[in-house]
Amino acid sequence: MNAQSLKVPSTTDTKKAQSDLNSQAASVTDQASIGSLIGQLTDNISDDAFTDSFKKEKGDFIKKTNDVTDATGASSALQSLQAGLLPTAMDAGWSKVKSSWLTDAKAANSLKSVAGVTSMLESNIGGKFFKGSWASARPAWQAALNSMAK
Repeated sequence: MNAQSLKVPSTTDTKKAQSDLNSQAASVTDQASIGSLIGQLTDNISDDAFTDSFKKEKGDFIKKTNDVTDATGASSALQSLQAGLLPTAMDAGWSKVKSSWLTDAKAANSLKSVAGVTSMLESNIGGKFFKGSWASARPAWQAALNSMAK
């Protein structure tokens, strides 16, 4: 019988390789899901919340948004979504934060910053303007968004 010699990687090498894999996986997951999260949000908002012109484009908007993988594209999609919402769809406090939200949305250049403005927009939409399915979908949506915000 011939004995084979196996080289076992050191603990440090193993930990570094695992860390590198985790970082790469998180990056791919985050980039692939930011557009999907914005699409899910849009799809769960009642048509009563949108301008007539946005209602006509909503399906195409969601399809395009689902393909967004970067902060710039996501920021642009969020600004379009916000512009398509009727003022009456927003909570009373929105008027106080809208200006700073627009500034932050335009400046969002990382998935972390996009996740923050996405959450802020969602939390300022009046509850009655969400479809009934949003209540059950929202916790998973928020968890995914929160993982990007770290």
